[in-house]
Amino acid sequence: MGNRTFINILVAACALLNSQACAHWSWLDDAKDFGDKAQELGKQAWDEAKKQWDALDINQMLQQAFGSEVDENSALVGRFYDLKQPIDGKSKPLHRHEVVAKFRQFNNQKWDRELFNGYYSPKVKLYAPYFYLPRCKADYGPEAFQCNNDPEKPNVKPSDWVVVYRGVVTAPKSGTFRFAGMGDDVLMVRFDNKLVLESGWSIPTRNSMTLGTSKSYQRELTGKLGCALYRYDSTPHWNEMLGGIPTGIPFKVRKGKKYPIEILVSEIPGNEFGFCLLVEELHKGKKVPTGTVDIGKAPVLHLFRTNDSLPDPARIRSALTTFTTDYTVNGSMEGPPFRSNSLIWQADYQEAQERGLFDRMFGKITGKDKDTAMGTSHKEDDDSPEHEEQDNSTGLWDSLFD
Repeated sequence: MGNRTFINILVAACALLNSQACAHWSWLDDAKDFGDKAQELGKQAWDEAKKQWDALDINQMLQQAFGSEVDENSALVGRFYDLKQPIDGKSKPLHRHEVVAKFRQFNNQKWDRELFNGYYSPKVKLYAPYFYLPRCKADYGPEAFQCNNDPEKPNVKPSDWVVVYRGVVTAPKSGTFRFAGMGDDVLMVRFDNKLVLESGWSIPTRNSMTLGTSKSYQRELTGKLGCALYRYDSTPHWNEMLGGIPTGIPFKVRKGKKYPIEILVSEIPGNEFGFCLLVEELHKGKKVPTGTVDIGKAPVLHLFRTNDSLPDPARIRSALTTFTTDYTVNGSMEGPPFRSNSLIWQADYQEAQERGLFDRMFGKITGKDKDTAMGTSHKEDDDSPEHEEQDNSTGLWDSLFD
């Protein structure tokens, strides 16, 4: 083959390759354009999905401190009542001084499961695995229970409301414990049918709305009653007004045994609210802390919890500043530290149901509704729950000074 012929073939081959390459690159350009458009559409779809997901996540955060509508595997069940709005035609709206007296009656009647059923309650039950809410505006309570979402239902103002949680928990280990906690305005804890913690501005068993702020009462707590007031640098307002976070009376448990527990939290004036519940293990042979324990010396306690969840302060703050309302007060920093390895007091919903803890608790939501919020609404002549144990809850420390 001559050189010219070879060159001609080479030129022709290059021309063919060039034409195919051009077609190839043209196809790549089309594919790139298609990819860019698909990417843009995908981004729009992702942004919209993320927006909806964030809204859902915010709703979940909004309920984080009081519990979630999601039926937790291990949680206590809570219900909200507005004591300003009777719906049974028999009860009357309670004024502030009457709310404390109502709580005293509630406690004296062994935490009567029907006492609040004459008042408006949203058809929402929340499952709470722990109790930890930094100081915030009291409007947050009704908001968390979705009280004002239905324009056809009565509006719930932030004052004179109460939430009661109930359940059965399994002791994680044998030993002696005591609760420590704060409720603004009220926190009451009944464990194994005994009132073991009462704290806050109001002390219902003493029929007082402001006794918790009394220096003489704080001295009584830390002296005659043998409790401690723990002060933390993250609880400055509670330290100043209430002397710190008080402990309750000790109680003994056996590992694996199940115990009923009931928790009441309430806001009365309608200004600010917050609560926390911790638990302290008391070790044999070691002196039980009493008196006021200052910042830097107060122990970091277990957060009382029923599963492996722990509160996330950042998420709680996000919840408190969500939508167009800011529920925070002073940055929502009013909350004690807690141990990341806090013991888990596993909750047993079925056991609580069998013991009748939810019976009579979930009555009618309005005077006309036949639906119940949850559980069984027993008739008046029904027998009491078989597992009801002897009560000892007329006063927090009565049994210690008989």
